[in-house]
Amino acid sequence: MANGLLICTGTGKNKNIGDYIQSLAQKQFLNKIDCYVEREKLDEFVYKEKVNVIMNGWFMHHPTKFPPSEWINPLFVSFHIVPRNANKMLTPKAIEYLKHYQPIGTRDTGTCDLLKKHGVDCYFSGCLSLTLGLHYHSEEKSGKVYFVDPYYEFGNGEGHHFLSQLLSAFCNYLRHRKKINKLSKKFVCEFSSRLSRYSTKWEKRLMTASFYRYYSTLFSDDVLFQAEYITHKVKQSLFKDDDEKLQYAEELLMKYAKANYVVTSRIHCALPCVGIETPVLFVTSSKLEGDSFRSAGRFGGVIDFFHVLRWTSKGLVNCSSLPQSLTNKFSTDTPFANKKNYLKYKEELIKRVNSFLRDGK
Repeated sequence: MANGLLICTGTGKNKNIGDYIQSLAQKQFLNKIDCYVEREKLDEFVYKEKVNVIMNGWFMHHPTKFPPSEWINPLFVSFHIVPRNANKMLTPKAIEYLKHYQPIGTRDTGTCDLLKKHGVDCYFSGCLSLTLGLHYHSEEKSGKVYFVDPYYEFGNGEGHHFLSQLLSAFCNYLRHRKKINKLSKKFVCEFSSRLSRYSTKWEKRLMTASFYRYYSTLFSDDVLFQAEYITHKVKQSLFKDDDEKLQYAEELLMKYAKANYVVTSRIHCALPCVGIETPVLFVTSSKLEGDSFRSAGRFGGVIDFFHVLRWTSKGLVNCSSLPQSLTNKFSTDTPFANKKNYLKYKEELIKRVNSFLRDGK
């Protein structure tokens, strides 16, 4: 039987490279790749023979394209259904399809609860990116810290609240002008503010001033000014095809593998870091966990694998389980390790995927 690699090319101007990190998690198990399978066109897929496909990741922008065509032999692990599209996706036909391939391994407990309501046998499998250490773990360390789309809120209010935020950012800029001018040259983040659609130097300085105000309460200046800032939201025009996107995703993984640690609000940065054994701090908020776009419940189960920093109305709060000696300010070389509670899910995923690729079921 042939092997297909599940991808999501995307059609907009921008692309979340996390989808390709998910594809790399599959790729490390495949001794050969016969074809790419587009996630958003599953019902249209045709090939010269039946194709094994690991169905992990986020499903989906076009829910009417589910269930997949008869040319696909699926393994459902690390499967997430976005709640806002669940009613369109989980038709009677789709539910019967899932029951035929049950038990379904879900990436999060929210998806597990959703499928159980429809009578589908399922279990929490965790994310396939927890296995990325099979191929991308590195003992070599670069001494670098990476901030990958670290969440913060600025300019998201209205009226007086919005003006108050602007004034606060401006005052912080005046107080730390030299520092913020330096930091703004390298700062990049998708989770930023309502001003992020603008591009003037002054507006970026205000956003950077707000970021510095809150993150400097937990991170020393040597971290904030020496770190590399990365966004997973990339321009499609930078890549000619899926191979180039996979290559870029691989380059990011190799950076993260050698990092001292990573700070992120991207679940598909944090989970891979856990898998490759790079210490990671996950920044979350009630908005990230519960808004309609990012799917309420999508962190269920997986957030327990992280050391968590939480954005509140008072700013950034350290909610991690790290020792008290490490909970003041993080420096570049602050020593800490990830939790180990993910290991049993990693091992089960490895067994399940290898068995599927060996036996086709």
